[in-house]
Amino acid sequence: MRVDLSEGIESGKITLKVLTTNETSITVLSEERFNGRVVQPGKSSNRVMGEHGFALSIKIDDDDSSHLYLLDTGGLAGSIFENSKQFNINLGEVEKLILSHGHFDHFGGLTKIIPELKEGSEIYLNPKCYTQCYGAITSSGEEIPPEELPDVMKQLEKEGKLKLSGKLPLLNKTVIENLANEHKIKIIEANEPIKLYKGISTSGEIELFDQEELTKGIYIMKSRKEFEKHYFRDETSIYINVKDQGLVVITGCGHCGIMNTIKHGQKLTGINKIYAVIGGFHEEWNPIETIEQKVKYFEELNPKIICGMHCTGFNFNKLMSRHPSHTLGIVGTEFHL
Repeated sequence: MRVDLSEGIESGKITLKVLTTNETSITVLSEERFNGRVVQPGKSSNRVMGEHGFALSIKIDDDDSSHLYLLDTGGLAGSIFENSKQFNINLGEVEKLILSHGHFDHFGGLTKIIPELKEGSEIYLNPKCYTQCYGAITSSGEEIPPEELPDVMKQLEKEGKLKLSGKLPLLNKTVIENLANEHKIKIIEANEPIKLYKGISTSGEIELFDQEELTKGIYIMKSRKEFEKHYFRDETSIYINVKDQGLVVITGCGHCGIMNTIKHGQKLTGINKIYAVIGGFHEEWNPIETIEQKVKYFEELNPKIICGMHCTGFNFNKLMSRHPSHTLGIVGTEFHL
């Protein structure tokens, strides 16, 4: 399948702003080498909150009109609500809200956000976002085969071989639909790419060119004794074609693998040049050898901006910092594309 983004968006028409991520700071400085493309919040972030979650606003100023979109709603603490006020982002102006996947650190603020949206706003999500997930992360990094999970969990916990285990909070379909109906918000469930605006599209289900890139240790939980491998068919990214610059790839967590996500965008749009990659890359559980491979891939792509936040992890950012495209993303960071 192909999505026609050839019309593109003029450079300077898109502004992304981080509304929720894990880190806050008033001392991170804007770097001159980005020529105004990346602007850090400074003292304007003195009252914002960080939490384990992610949310990003997408503002389009084009043809004498302005449009505001939102990718994700942050975590269960609902920090997006107060952070938006701090940065004068009016959630009542949001036209489209895109949910990247069905994990609590991305849908956590949804029940608070829906009543703030104006009538007729649209929420885009993959219907598989409502799937019950289970996490079982081993100390060794090895993935437990799903069919063995019910039999080995207690023993691994007893031996201290699990870093993380348990059910992930579930996105309740009935609650979300009832709330959306009450406030006259339209929910659009789709697993195919959807063109949001000229030059802007969702990814649809992301093609898995290399299944080794999938996040390990997260399963689909069918029952207490039945688990399936999670292929993250619920995950959605956003692609933007900025004229004369290339493709912008925006991810929520990157569970499908950041390289798979980029390659899918290139295939979907027919645009090979990558301008920026921004969001969560989920490298924090990966061994250093795997992270080094990802960094080399980015170095060969040679984009203008690489910003891994939220679940990306320290090691990726440490290694990626050797490339001039690398920048830090904190609550309030702006990208002027």
